[in-house]
Amino acid sequence: MKDEIRTTWWAKSPGRREFLRGASAAGLGAAAVGLVGCGDDDGDRTEAPGGGASPTPSAEKPKQGGVLRAAQTADLNMSTGYPFVSLAENPYINALPVEPVIQYTDSLKPTLHLAERFEFNADRSGLAVTLKPGLTFHNGAPVTAEDLVFGINLIQKPDAFGIKGSFQLAAFANAVKESKVVSAREVQFTFDKPRVNMADFFAQLPVVHKASYEETKAGKAINGTGPFIFKRWTPGQILTFEKNPNWHGKSEGGGPYLDGVDVRFFGDQDAMGLAYQSGELDLLLGPPASLAAQNRKLTYVPVKTGLEYMGMNVTNPQLVDARVRKAIFLAVDRARIVKELGEDFNKVTSQPWPSTSPAFDPKLEDAMFNPAESKRLLSQAGWKQTEPLPFDHRTTAAYVAEASLVQQNLKDVGIETKLIPSDPTAFLAILRDRKFKGLWVTSHSFSHMAPLTNLQQTFPYQQPNMSYYETPTYLDIRAQLENLDPLSDAAKVQYKRFNEIWVEDPWLVPLQANTGPQLVSARVRGYGKYLVTPAISRFWDVWIA
Repeated sequence: MKDEIRTTWWAKSPGRREFLRGASAAGLGAAAVGLVGCGDDDGDRTEAPGGGASPTPSAEKPKQGGVLRAAQTADLNMSTGYPFVSLAENPYINALPVEPVIQYTDSLKPTLHLAERFEFNADRSGLAVTLKPGLTFHNGAPVTAEDLVFGINLIQKPDAFGIKGSFQLAAFANAVKESKVVSAREVQFTFDKPRVNMADFFAQLPVVHKASYEETKAGKAINGTGPFIFKRWTPGQILTFEKNPNWHGKSEGGGPYLDGVDVRFFGDQDAMGLAYQSGELDLLLGPPASLAAQNRKLTYVPVKTGLEYMGMNVTNPQLVDARVRKAIFLAVDRARIVKELGEDFNKVTSQPWPSTSPAFDPKLEDAMFNPAESKRLLSQAGWKQTEPLPFDHRTTAAYVAEASLVQQNLKDVGIETKLIPSDPTAFLAILRDRKFKGLWVTSHSFSHMAPLTNLQQTFPYQQPNMSYYETPTYLDIRAQLENLDPLSDAAKVQYKRFNEIWVEDPWLVPLQANTGPQLVSARVRGYGKYLVTPAISRFWDVWIA
């Protein structure tokens, strides 16, 4: 089915046969931008932004069999709302066993996945979803409307399911005022008001088996519908998946080709890199940058979906003054971060938006490194310190290096900081509880969707956010965008306002794009194709030569 692109979603009420068209134009608006899915096309040979190229010769045909040997450093985090919260610690279990009802495959036009019908009403205040017939979870249980609704209920009331914390998807989930199960496969959703970007929510909402969710929380089972079945997790040692022979998407693409995926856990990136060099591994999602640089032809860099950033608690007495926060913004050497820590795989950027976003500002694709102006602003603000600013970071090697570099940048302009390391689980708990007292470094995604979606659901932008940033201007920008076609001239006025306060009254400091290199071995074929949302590699296309 071809999707027509309309920049004004209210121009025509959708008929029953127009639900996908309505999803692309009304559910997002930004679909008309034509965002290409993470940089790769469907050809046999693809160029990666980092300079790498797929090793797949055009004459080769996919082969069945083989196990992909993968790796990660941080252990899984299963008890804080998986799979309804997106955590960096869960890359493989986010990608392999679970799926949403719709996807953004190679653009921001929704395509049906678990759903056979996805239809908004005329004013986008409601949605009807009908699941495909015959869908089953990995344990053989049928996929039902109740399972789809379960994820929304859990996000809305996590305490009722024994889960502490908050979710990036909470703003979307809380906009769902009624989930009426019409039949075993159909749900009618009613929203609190017309929602122009609600398709983004359902493109990110995985469907898992409600009845076995307690086993999921305990790390004993993940009963999703994806191309690979979760088999075993030995904490700190190994995570294994097997091919799903009954995957519903098999008829469309022929995959999955792999017999399975084995993920080994390593204490740090260097140990993981040594295992790759000895031929023990096939895939590193976060390799040491120097190792990726040595193997550029086997390296892929997905498109930017957000930022690695430094947050600032604007209620801290030392950070209340916007001039001080702008001085911090200008003190960070982003070009050095990209070059020294990232081996030049990323482009220097000072904004969250990818170039395909309607909020993208070319002037912010700049290092914006100006220590002299930073010092001038600090002097103008009467900067004095009685104690160092607390500066939190994960103990993951990449974050340690990044925090140390930024700490030196700040010291060079006269700002003293005290680094406070935390293991990833503890760091996440502090982040969710909004208890960082000064500065912190972490990352976010979701800026590749509608700009409104990023502002509503992403931790550093949503209300309330970790920085306690709630100025009247910012709140007004968000309120205005909730009623505007994301591609309209009126919306672009609001994006301009946002980009102005981003620099002049900052609460976040961009460090670099959150997209890092992904490294495969020479025997891997078919890697380098990505979905836009969920932003994952298409592992069902991967095979072993």
